[in-house]
Amino acid sequence: MDTKLDCAIVRDLLPSYADGLTSDVTNQAVEAHLEGCDGCSEVLRRMKEPERRDVPPAAEVDYLKKVRRRAGRTAILCAAGAALLIVALLFIRLFVFGNEAGPSTANYSASVSENTVTFNGSLTDRGSGVSHVAFTEENGVVSVRVTVSPKTFFNSSEFSGQYAAKGEVTEIRFGGLIVWEKGEVISRTTAQLYAAKNPYIGDMSANGRIAAILSVSDQFGGYKNELQTESAPYGWTLDLSTPIAVEEEAAARDIMTADSYVMLATVGNLGYVTFKYDTENGSQSFTVTAKEASDYAGRDIKSCAGTVSDLQALMQSLSIKWSGVREVPQETGTFRLSFANRSSSDLYGLAVNYYLDGKLIGSRTSRNADGSALGTGNAQFEFVPEDFPAGTGAVGLSGFSFDMSVLDKDGKQTPVCKGMRVSAKYAWTFYFSLTGSYADGFTLNEG
Repeated sequence: MDTKLDCAIVRDLLPSYADGLTSDVTNQAVEAHLEGCDGCSEVLRRMKEPERRDVPPAAEVDYLKKVRRRAGRTAILCAAGAALLIVALLFIRLFVFGNEAGPSTANYSASVSENTVTFNGSLTDRGSGVSHVAFTEENGVVSVRVTVSPKTFFNSSEFSGQYAAKGEVTEIRFGGLIVWEKGEVISRTTAQLYAAKNPYIGDMSANGRIAAILSVSDQFGGYKNELQTESAPYGWTLDLSTPIAVEEEAAARDIMTADSYVMLATVGNLGYVTFKYDTENGSQSFTVTAKEASDYAGRDIKSCAGTVSDLQALMQSLSIKWSGVREVPQETGTFRLSFANRSSSDLYGLAVNYYLDGKLIGSRTSRNADGSALGTGNAQFEFVPEDFPAGTGAVGLSGFSFDMSVLDKDGKQTPVCKGMRVSAKYAWTFYFSLTGSYADGFTLNEG
């Protein structure tokens, strides 16, 4: 029997043969055919070769490489663009919009001349610089916004701005505080107290802000608050933790009286203030009523905080003494008077006479060693316990005041102010701004 197979039959069997699925007899017949048939042998060879993917033409390979290179460059450019955008937005946020400076972060002075507002000052944080000073106006009220950013070579901690108002200026505001009203510069403390006015004694957190501005804890140490709100007159009692020396009790009561007048003026329905404290003679109590405060002011004490100027008049009449009353007076450290020169004239020195309770204690002069004109920076006068009579404690220091004059090139003195009261306290710095000129006169402002 003839076992030779045709090519067509072999090629039908090859897939099964290649996968080892055919019988031994079939295998012998297929192999006998393959020995004499190159065509079927080539088909079997191709079946056994690993499958190869189609290789694109060279031109297509080059095109794909170009596409990948372009995609890589695009991704890099997109990443760089995104990084630049983030840097630009950060720059705009920090140096264009920046952060707003407030009265607690700047020393400042405000003035008005023929409806032109001038606002000068410097930042207390020397790591910050001023981006810009902007003004807005509404119904005679000019508001100042000082924007700050990180300190760089192109900005400064000093700032100065002017604004030509459309009409009469009645107020200047900075950081929400009224810093100038109807021709009068408002002190920082008065501005803070006026902003903190509280209509109801029952709001203890608001009371606490007023006490903090008055520096009650610096004057007397720690204390506990007690409120009487059941019936009028409503009362506020401050129970002091630190005893008061007998020899300082009279001065301490003067300070308590002044503080109480301000509390009674700025807390709407407050009827009396009581201080409780201990001395060597035992527990003491000292009360100041709204009637007593009104008798002192010559009008209803509540009306003394009707405007910020009214409140400042009360403050100036009291010469509030934030000095610190302790059983052992604080007698170490240094306090400073810092004067920022904003004058339009060349000044060659500053001279200060200083007093305690109106008695001349000494004199100081500040000038450049080479005799040159003073710059626009700050001139400082430092005071230590040795500068005052022996035994001058914290309460005695509260009677500090000074006169100031400016010196021209020939050393001639031109008075600037007399009897400027300072609530002196060791380790504190008190800031002032000097403005004006020889022709128009000089002004010394707090802050």
